[in-house]
Amino acid sequence: MNIEELLEKLDEAETDEVICEIGREILEIDPDSPYGKLAVWETMDYEDCIQNLEMLREALSMMRIIISEKETPPEIEDDRDAQAYCTIMMNLGYSLLAEQETEEALEIAREFANFDDEGFYPSRTLLYRCMLDLQMYREIFETLESDPLESVVGEHARAIALIETNAEPEDIRDAINYAISLDPDVPFFVLNIWEFPDAEDDIEEEMEDTVNYATYVAEPWCASDNRLAALSAPTFLFGFLTDRLSDEKDIQTLREGYEGAGVLDEVDEAKKKISDMEKQGCDPEEIDAVALGETGAIVEKLLG
Repeated sequence: MNIEELLEKLDEAETDEVICEIGREILEIDPDSPYGKLAVWETMDYEDCIQNLEMLREALSMMRIIISEKETPPEIEDDRDAQAYCTIMMNLGYSLLAEQETEEALEIAREFANFDDEGFYPSRTLLYRCMLDLQMYREIFETLESDPLESVVGEHARAIALIETNAEPEDIRDAINYAISLDPDVPFFVLNIWEFPDAEDDIEEEMEDTVNYATYVAEPWCASDNRLAALSAPTFLFGFLTDRLSDEKDIQTLREGYEGAGVLDEVDEAKKKISDMEKQGCDPEEIDAVALGETGAIVEKLLG
């Protein structure tokens, strides 16, 4: 078989054993093949993957050459080389981040996000998490300004960056509310109101992105009491209004707190509005949007 035939076979392979075997066959024909190196690397266990990151660096160098030699910029959806390029950057960048090689991970992330300009891959999750870990708060604002895509992790990074640069409290609250609006379930995992699934197989398909976002913003949010407090106030109120809270003690404590702060009437009124919308069969996204609007107004009164 030639390399093209092996690549077609690789596209159809389903088990690690077969993928690794094809990868080795490709490398026998072309020892520099980024496809062969990627295939072999992806079938290793975690420790071997980390010990063999140089294999991915070499694959990335070769894939850069392949991409640069194309007459027109490739479309990720339709181009095998473009997909492999993204996969290599994704694997290398996230592995470097996991090993706290964050500066190199950031270099990969910038290249990754720049190429993945339509967001087919989790390039921005990697980018903004690296920037948060490196405390690049001003650069986060600049990157968000020039980024053609809106992203959940990017907006959470904005909110955290505003906290760390002593922005106006109202601006911080608005940023947090907006970040929540992009995926309203994320903060419930971050604050451990909902438990993360024990294994990937336990994650429901429709929750995969949510769990992934929460995984990469949880540690930054939990890095200080100040950050946690800023996220907790709107999250618990929003959760109360939308029945995302199940612990009766938490619910009672919240009601007592809202009563002590003089906002219980507003909370109950907002709760009734949300309940009426649910009874009317309104779209869940519309209900969440209204609940977040009520949350913002009440938190503003509560903290402002």
